[in-house]
Amino acid sequence: MKENILIYGYHTIKEAINSNKIKILLIIIDKNKIYKYSNLINYIKNKNISIKFLNKNNIENIINIKNNKRINYQGIIAYISFIKTIILNQINYNNNLKILILYNITDTKNIGSIIRSCVCLNINLIIIPKNIYLFNPEIIKKSSGAIFKINICKVNNIVNTIKYLKKNNIKIISITEKSNNNCINFFKNINSFALIFGNEEKGISRNLLSLSNYKIKIPIISKKISSLNVSVACGIILYEINRNLII
Repeated sequence: MKENILIYGYHTIKEAINSNKIKILLIIIDKNKIYKYSNLINYIKNKNISIKFLNKNNIENIINIKNNKRINYQGIIAYISFIKTIILNQINYNNNLKILILYNITDTKNIGSIIRSCVCLNINLIIIPKNIYLFNPEIIKKSSGAIFKINICKVNNIVNTIKYLKKNNIKIISITEKSNNNCINFFKNINSFALIFGNEEKGISRNLLSLSNYKIKIPIISKKISSLNVSVACGIILYEINRNLII
């Protein structure tokens, strides 16, 4: 899939410049930010990337900021042509492969935050259903450019994907509050695995739970609420994985 995608934010665009997964068509910078971004501007020019300087009002008209005042574009936007994804048979199924599967997660901020956590905490691959629009500027911005640093695979059918992973000796682990097993010290003796995180409202389907090798949960200390935001839960689980690797 190729199209012109608008992205924004200093760190997001800086990461995009150094990525081999995309092509940058044009970077636009607020004229009042030229001095502030002088080093970045020189870097952009050295990369032979097209650059344009506009006033603040013109940039805000491009991103239609009047209809979404929450956009923090930091005086810099860019157009990119695509984000490169991979397919399942391109994956090297080695002994230490760490995969994360997003099952029908729809909130763009959650998706962006999860992608950022995956890069920070050494996940090798993210698998998402084909119906998730990966090129959403909010996902890209919330990931702070991390989306350009990790392999992402879009699949037509999550069930078939899980079966394929199991044939390649990948253990399937569902993260669900319905489990009786908590995540503490769970990952000490598990090498290659795929974690499933479910939809914010409905969680993981029974079908996927039945295909899982393991089901684990994060122990909730307080009885005032029973579940965590999915991006927060993801960060906790990924930290627990890495904690087990270093102790």
